[in-house]
Amino acid sequence: MVLVKARVRLSGARESYSSTALADTGARMTLIDRSLAERIGVQYTGRTINFVSVSGHVVEALEAVVPELEVEGEALRYEAVAVAEIPEKVKETLRKIGLDDCVIAGILTIERANMMPDTATGTLRRVESSML
Repeated sequence: MVLVKARVRLSGARESYSSTALADTGARMTLIDRSLAERIGVQYTGRTINFVSVSGHVVEALEAVVPELEVEGEALRYEAVAVAEIPEKVKETLRKIGLDDCVIAGILTIERANMMPDTATGTLRRVESSML
């Protein structure tokens, strides 16, 4: 299985952060580690989100809005993200494969940027939006 990588830049109320993140086709929302969310300055919505990790554990996250989240050069304004403590074991795995350990790009963010994961090349590719 080829992992898909995404260049991301998060611009919060306090600062910006750029990295290469895992584009997780199994994650609906983009996940940001709580320490990074506090550092860049996100706006919490007050909504709690529960999701199930790959290991089967329920993880509680807080929904927040990032003023701007850029994916492969495509800027998304006011992107909703999930903020949680990313477990150290997951962070370690991400670091071992050369990916950022504080951001995991979810499929909703990727699709909103008009991109799709290409598992043959390990990259995101631009696609045209369609309407019926």
